[in-house]
Amino acid sequence: MKKKLALMCMAGVMVVSMSACGSGKSDPDAQETAQTVEETQTDTALEERTDSGQPTEIERVSDREDYVGLQDLDIEEYITLADYKSMKVSAVKPAVDDAAITEYIDSELLVGEITDRAVEEGDVTDIDFVGRKDGVAFDGGTASGYRLIIGSGGFIPGFEDGLVGVMPGETVDLNLAFPDPYQYNPDLAGQEVVFTVTVNFIEGSAAYETVTPEELEQLGLPYKTKAEVWEAGKKDVEKNAEETFAANARSAVVQKLVEESAAQSIPEYLVEEEVQNYNFYMQSIAAMYGMDLESFLDTVAGLTQEEYDSQANEMCTEIVKQYLVMEAVARAEGIEITDEMIHERADEEAVEYGYASGDALIDEAGYTTYRMSIVQEQVIERLMGIVSVEEEAAQEAAES
Repeated sequence: MKKKLALMCMAGVMVVSMSACGSGKSDPDAQETAQTVEETQTDTALEERTDSGQPTEIERVSDREDYVGLQDLDIEEYITLADYKSMKVSAVKPAVDDAAITEYIDSELLVGEITDRAVEEGDVTDIDFVGRKDGVAFDGGTASGYRLIIGSGGFIPGFEDGLVGVMPGETVDLNLAFPDPYQYNPDLAGQEVVFTVTVNFIEGSAAYETVTPEELEQLGLPYKTKAEVWEAGKKDVEKNAEETFAANARSAVVQKLVEESAAQSIPEYLVEEEVQNYNFYMQSIAAMYGMDLESFLDTVAGLTQEEYDSQANEMCTEIVKQYLVMEAVARAEGIEITDEMIHERADEEAVEYGYASGDALIDEAGYTTYRMSIVQEQVIERLMGIVSVEEEAAQEAAES
């Protein structure tokens, strides 16, 4: 399945949430079927519809004749860097104590697969399924390794009930009909379909305090004794704490650097470009639900188009400021990112992200965004060798 590539820098150090500003509507039926599973194709994000319903190509901001790439700006006109060489930050390191280890063991290590009994109400199952209408698989109706709680009401009527009594490893055909009306995909409303479902396994679990060697074996776990479980849990928690601290440190450094650097101005067209890239991405997400963007915002995000536009502009303005700051540090540190480097990286990552070529990946992400993901990676690596980072215990952070 093709992966979608979200705005790379947004997924990196600067974490910005659109939903945090919204009203946060939720719909318990929003999980019906697996429409969130199947990705739409790249080109749908680059089209809009005319009044006649025909697609028309959207011009990218970066294609305009007067466009100046971030790498070609006189950066000192826009950003005055903070004194990052004297900067000090603190970052939280999670606790590694008995309580943390026990919690990790219970939630991660003592979860196994039950394969010797049939599915019951309340079970957590791992399933593969394909939904077909008139023998043809429909968009959004296919998934592998889907985690479904039987009785949760997450799927259309009859789906979950049809899995009760099925043994792990068995495949069944469920003859069902979509509700009418069905707002998530009106084309399927009232339609008869067949879901071919394979139950891979039932998820089972145990508690460290009471687990026995017999339970460990029944769950198919690799541990023979509680001592082995504890050692494995302790090792993982320690590793996770180190990785979390490193991530928190990077985030703290970038956040403080961006906050303390002064922006004389921020090019509006670069903000417009980021908004456009974000809109392309959000349109593709909406299409996964069988909706246009406005309907998706209202139903899933609880936002009006006006609220979304305002939040997107505010968010992307902050992103562009971060871009400018990262670019300024890169130049100050003599970090050069060549076009050749960018395309070599894109060619390597195209396979991972499911794109036909590196150029296709860059085209969807946007050159500025993709280039900045590489700039940011190298700048942060350099900054971590310059900025002083103090370790802060999780308890101290909670009390401050």
